Amino acid sequence: MTGINYPVQTKQIPLFEKQNPTISINVLSFEPDTKSFTIEYLSPERDRQHHINLLLLEDATKHHYVRVTNMPSLVAHRSKHKYTTYVCNSCLHPFSTPIALENHIPFCVQHPPQQVHYPDPDDCKLKFANEKKQHPVAFFLVADFESFLIPTDNDDDDDTRHTKIVNEHNVSGSAVIASRNSIDIVPIPPYTAAKTSCRNFTSTSPTRVER
Repeated sequence: MTGINYPVQTKQIPLFEKQNPTISINVLSFEPDTKSFTIEYLSPERDRQHHINLLLLEDATKHHYVRVTNMPSLVAHRSKHKYTTYVCNSCLHPFSTPIALENHIPFCVQHPPQQVHYPDPDDCKLKFANEKKQHPVAFFLVADFESFLIPTDNDDDDDTRHTKIVNEHNVSGSAVIASRNSIDIVPIPPYTAAKTSCRNFTSTSPTRVER
């Protein structure tokens, strides 16, 4: 216990493990808001002779460690399995067989400690809330805009975006249809590239590609 202060902080447990090479410790804490358990500290030591799971109880002024002697009972609410379960110390998930747990551990330990959190059963259903889209509108527009690509020899590279201009978009035509309902359709005369109004409608736009 050299260099370890009392009461022992969770951050000092790695020092305790370093001084006691036969012991590994995991620390859990209880979350009152979600009524579930969170992993405060997960020991990186997997094959030590003695492994201890501790539950950290604390309030605003003090904290206390309680040894967990039966992990399946502690997280029994996580499974509907009626018999003994085998709990993963990394994610607190209970398994029905030791073989399932052994197959799970090599993949689970590749990630930081994690916990499965399920949404509130009363607030996890997808509902349609955009009611304004159910009401008819005064009118709507259906528009189409066409252009054709002209290769360019422009060497103006954009170093900030790592792109290079290879084509220019030239207007070839556009069309708009206004509809007041599904039956009453009001077409608007289309524009083509031969008309000045179309060329004034938009300027040529470059196409950029990643270099």
